[in-house]
Amino acid sequence: MARPPTGPLVVSFDASLRYVNDDTTPTSAAVGCVVTDGAETVATRSIAIDAFVSSSALELRALVEAARTVSTIATAVGAVHVNGDADAAVHAADPDHPSTPSTRLARRRVRTIRSCFAAIPVVTYRVVPRRENVRAHELANEGHSRHRC
Repeated sequence: MARPPTGPLVVSFDASLRYVNDDTTPTSAAVGCVVTDGAETVATRSIAIDAFVSSSALELRALVEAARTVSTIATAVGAVHVNGDADAAVHAADPDHPSTPSTRLARRRVRTIRSCFAAIPVVTYRVVPRRENVRAHELANEGHSRHRC
């Protein structure tokens, strides 16, 4: 069995919605995340989401899954650096940012994210351009193939 990572870890997340031809009716949703130790991939997730309400809620769901992934694989991590291309999700989760989510669902997700990272001494959040979030984006898109109609 591989030794659990001790950090620092970099976690990237993304969400993906697919629409019918009118571009207003979503048909499937998925989230993805990748966790690296800076040099190697430690974990990846790609998940189809059956119930979703908005793209911003879906991005927060992606970050929840990323945080859960980190909490299950990392027992003694000194730092986690969270990267995402969804400003609202990154800012909502970052306790140093003055943003407060407006919905009860979003606030619950933020509490879950912070709880998953609570034992980690240093957690940073950064909004990155899509070109720096490519692998998480690919994993989110892969989740659509797991979607059951």
